[in-house]
Amino acid sequence: MPARRQRPSIGVIYTGGTFGMVPSERGYVPTEDLPERAEAALRDHGPVELPAFDWIDSGQPAVDSGAIEPRFWFELAQVVAAAAEAHDGFVVVHGTDTLAYTGSALSFLLAGLERPVVVTGSSRPLGERGSDALDNLLHALRVAAAQDCHEVTLAFGERLLRANRATKRHGTAAEPFDSPCFPPLAELGHSIHWRRVEPPPAVEPGPLPRAAWGDTRVAMLPVHPGIEGNTIRALRETGIDALVLEGYAAGIGPGGNTDFVRSIRECTDAGIVCGAVSQSREGYVQLGRYALSTPLADAGLVGGADMTREAALTKLHYLLGQGLAASDVAAAFGRNLRGELSER
Repeated sequence: MPARRQRPSIGVIYTGGTFGMVPSERGYVPTEDLPERAEAALRDHGPVELPAFDWIDSGQPAVDSGAIEPRFWFELAQVVAAAAEAHDGFVVVHGTDTLAYTGSALSFLLAGLERPVVVTGSSRPLGERGSDALDNLLHALRVAAAQDCHEVTLAFGERLLRANRATKRHGTAAEPFDSPCFPPLAELGHSIHWRRVEPPPAVEPGPLPRAAWGDTRVAMLPVHPGIEGNTIRALRETGIDALVLEGYAAGIGPGGNTDFVRSIRECTDAGIVCGAVSQSREGYVQLGRYALSTPLADAGLVGGADMTREAALTKLHYLLGQGLAASDVAAAFGRNLRGELSER
């Protein structure tokens, strides 16, 4: 465990998103001056006990999170890892649309970092009336400084979630994120009320994996009535390395459709990893439990238990980026690596 300073030093990384946006003729756009505006807002907030913190240059321009691509996750993880010796924890300010994807990716990439990493954002820009930006930043800084949770978390509103269990499935400004299959790690207010939850599996500290992120291609496709095997074949023709199939509640798809099953077999025979998660909010994929899913399992589809779509997609990017064989990636997809799924 890293030595703890008398007063924790937190590194804050601004990547863009609504938090730092301002109006323009084209709509809201991110700006590069958020550190100055945030510190001015903190001064105007009045007396508040905060850890020592500084702003870390992400090395990339601030962007709307809808523009985030997989390579960004690896580059962000590199920035955090490079600053780890000088900081006791980190806060990442990010747009909400892909915040759960980034948090999940960091949970895999920064395994063994032994530092709290808290991702946060806001539903309204800093400085606007009714904005939640400053409160979310304050909560994130306090969580990072508390040193009680050395994993990647998501602080938003009054809850602290495990990042690779979080998903953005609500439209409300106050609580857009949910963790349907895992309880919050803490309730956030004037103080942090920690809950007793199962920690992620222990990981030996080590260097950041040298993954070829951005060179791997993972697609995601929801199952729906009428889906055809040729849809899978069309995706295969794009050169994907893996496919996340969002099945019905228990991961069931059209297992009675022999052509659809054949299309999955064609993918797995070609070395394309096919994993299944549930469309249902609290679904748990256990292929073979229902007879209709058995042909899909026989074709090589791997169940992802109760992983979110965000965890499934980023986990496949992470595993493929390590240069593992497709069979090893498929086996690891269904295992609990960083607390992203519940094993039954």
